[in-house]
Amino acid sequence: MNLNHFKLYCQIVLSSNIVKRALKVSLIVGSILNIINQGEALSSFDLNSINFVKFVLTYFVPYAVTTYTATALKLEFHIGTKAVVEADLKCIGCNAKTHVHENEVVPECPKCGVKTHWKLV
Repeated sequence: MNLNHFKLYCQIVLSSNIVKRALKVSLIVGSILNIINQGEALSSFDLNSINFVKFVLTYFVPYAVTTYTATALKLEFHIGTKAVVEADLKCIGCNAKTHVHENEVVPECPKCGVKTHWKLV
């Protein structure tokens, strides 16, 4: 991974819509899982019985999975969709290159047409 890719990943991971979505999912899924796994200790407020490492991880894992999935989806550049970030792209089929700006429609490769599959350069 080069520095430009890392900057793109960070830009997406830290974007407010990704953070908000991940927090919502984490709160809902983490709470349900904590109730399932440590419900008795939580309902009786028995702090000695609560495993706080598991408690925190039960919220962190859904947050991380949601963030990863959303970031991966935003870094897929499908023809006809809007680019969510400015990026240099290379066609997997023929190695043609193009540059897209944020909110610009991702074009077809001039050689591959509708079979275009772009990846980050």
